[in-house]
Amino acid sequence: MSGTRTRPETGDRYGTFETADGDVVLYDRDDGNAWIQSDYTIDFEEVRATGPAG
Repeated sequence: MSGTRTRPETGDRYGTFETADGDVVLYDRDDGNAWIQSDYTIDFEEVRATGPAG
């Protein structure tokens, strides 16, 4: 069973959650029509620590 996970927010306008299927949804709390859903994410903290692949 998958639960809702959130990442630390940089402000109050945007939010994220993970669906039961593992997709990540990024949404604008001020505009219900503005959201992005993806089954692929990048952990930028990990990229910063290890450097870009190449």
